[in-house]
Amino acid sequence: MEVHHPHHPSHKKKWSEYMLEFAMLFLAVSMGFVAENVREKYVEKERSEELIQAFIIDVKANQKQLDSLIIKNQISSNYFDSLSINHAIVDHSINLVDLSKSLDFWMYRFINRKTIFEQMKSSGALRYIQNKEKLKAILQYEEHANLAESRSMETETHQYFDQFRPSLEKIFPPSFYVIREVDTFNVNRTNLEVYPGLMKNYLLNKNELKKQLDNTKLSIDQIRELSKIWFHRNERLQTSLMSQLGLRAESKQLIVLLEHKE
Repeated sequence: MEVHHPHHPSHKKKWSEYMLEFAMLFLAVSMGFVAENVREKYVEKERSEELIQAFIIDVKANQKQLDSLIIKNQISSNYFDSLSINHAIVDHSINLVDLSKSLDFWMYRFINRKTIFEQMKSSGALRYIQNKEKLKAILQYEEHANLAESRSMETETHQYFDQFRPSLEKIFPPSFYVIREVDTFNVNRTNLEVYPGLMKNYLLNKNELKKQLDNTKLSIDQIRELSKIWFHRNERLQTSLMSQLGLRAESKQLIVLLEHKE
């Protein structure tokens, strides 16, 4: 015997129920989106702090480099300034032996350490820095640091090798450079490992070399020309120095700004 179950029609939902389900679904999706957005903001902020701290290390390394360069360049600037004035007014020949031993041929160049900044720029991580003041200060610092590097590595270097040294070679005899080099070697013995035969050859010929230099008397016109050479060397040096002084002051302000906790 078959059993027949009574048929019950399916329950139809009201519009209010549909709206409630839709609202709950929309709220769940929205909350998920908000939560993900908050998480991304948190991650970006953490990443921003990490990058800024790494960037500060580069700025401080530049600052340390600038501290040393500025002292050395100030000494060089004072030296060439004195030489320029002295040789502009001196009315007698100068002692080339003394000059060969004191002449500063060193050039101290600034190289911008920007590993972290280049990493941030190439990866697009600069967008993580939401503080506009900090971002602007970082970009401005890098622009000025690159300018300081360019003035030191390109402008000053170009003047040094293309004008300064060739101009001196037209005035000074070979003995001037040999005697100066040997005097430097006596101070820095590690150079003897690079040029082991220099001192030996110098000792064999030092009397002739010194005699040649002693007998070389510069004319007043040549001394005046030296004054101009010293002036132009110092002119380029001071341009680099001014840029380095400005960058050092800017780096101090930048570090204070970046280390300030928001």
